[in-house]
Amino acid sequence: MSSDPPLPVFLETLRRSQLFASGELERLIAPYNGISAQQLADELIAAGELTHYQAEKLLRGRAEGLALGPYVVLAPLGRGGMGTVVYLARNRRAACELGDTALVALKLLPRRKALENPRALARLRREAELGARVVHPHVVRTLAFQEYTNVYCLALEFIPGQTLRDRVVQRGPLSVAEAARIGADVAAGLAHLHTVGLIHRDVKPANIMIHPDGHAVLLDLGLAIAPNEPLPDDPGIAGGPGYTVGTMDFIAPEQAVNAVAVGPAADLYSLGCTLFYALTGAVPFPAPDHRSKILRHHRDPVPVIAHIPGAMNQLVHQLMAKSPSARPSSADTVHQRLLPWAAELHRGPCINPVALADTPGRDALLWEAAPGEESAPGVTDEPSTDSGRGAYLSWPKPDTWPKPDTWPDDGPSLSPVAADSPGAFLLIACGIVAATGLTMLLFRFLR
Repeated sequence: MSSDPPLPVFLETLRRSQLFASGELERLIAPYNGISAQQLADELIAAGELTHYQAEKLLRGRAEGLALGPYVVLAPLGRGGMGTVVYLARNRRAACELGDTALVALKLLPRRKALENPRALARLRREAELGARVVHPHVVRTLAFQEYTNVYCLALEFIPGQTLRDRVVQRGPLSVAEAARIGADVAAGLAHLHTVGLIHRDVKPANIMIHPDGHAVLLDLGLAIAPNEPLPDDPGIAGGPGYTVGTMDFIAPEQAVNAVAVGPAADLYSLGCTLFYALTGAVPFPAPDHRSKILRHHRDPVPVIAHIPGAMNQLVHQLMAKSPSARPSSADTVHQRLLPWAAELHRGPCINPVALADTPGRDALLWEAAPGEESAPGVTDEPSTDSGRGAYLSWPKPDTWPKPDTWPDDGPSLSPVAADSPGAFLLIACGIVAATGLTMLLFRFLR
């Protein structure tokens, strides 16, 4: 449809969108007579009644998904895992009751995609169920999980600011005081998670939001697990034999071997890697592929950070100890050890989160799809396997692996095989096992 449709068509799309009550819409458009649909949209944007994202969809005749129950979708924020897209939204009901902006983050999964890939829905439900247990200022809050006509919706607390990853990319390594402040906050959040029986399993700079007032909040419980509770039968949902869950640049050695047989120490290892990144601007064990990264986590000593106090170096090294039992005893202990170095909170410049998200062209692919439609171009069903996202990666079964400290150079390698593709998985698994067996046989022969 044209980006400047006839005015009656645009007004009908506005009504179908349910962004405004009938009487409210008539009041808003009354002052504007004899103008085009595009001009009316521009006026409503200038008045703060529409966002650029909403107007772009409405001018194209796409009204569905902009209003979901009490939520008004304002603009896309980014891509989630498993085909989800995260949007900035306003909770109209809370705004009326509380008299504030009531911004939330909505993680949306289209119904058709959930039907095609039940694992995606199962993971989203798990994230909602586990997240409901968490109430802490340094962990994102889960607000509600709701099913609407064409979409499943997970409402999360919206945290303004920027991620630790973005902060380091833009400004370079942090000072000891800044890194300690952020690390102490994350450790406090992890202490709460561990107290309620959860392991995060994906602590990393991209999952830590730095609020404008300086405090840090741990995001994304999508890979969290409750070790003392029954696991889903399908290991593709929460991990298990054949699946490594986590982000390879920050993953604990034991988590790479068996992602469901982990405890709080796995999160502490990832926090150590995160502190290393914050202080140096680099991951501790860079490598060209996932297999090499995991081998380095298992084998390589932690590099010394030259410019920080010796006691801070010692803490980072303890957090990244290869053996879980050699790491600090708890996240609360780490929190207490970081506090003496931590900077005082200083509020940064005020930001307008709506204006920041509602920027045409900021992410053209995300702007192509309306909320609840099939996933936007570039949004895949499986989580990305890059260093910025957690991943479910297929492995051969654990009983076919060599022990971590005896892996040969051509030992098991990570294979991002879709779990819904058993033929591909079997082929790669057999190839890996055969290659490992051949290597060990040749080794014995040469001896």
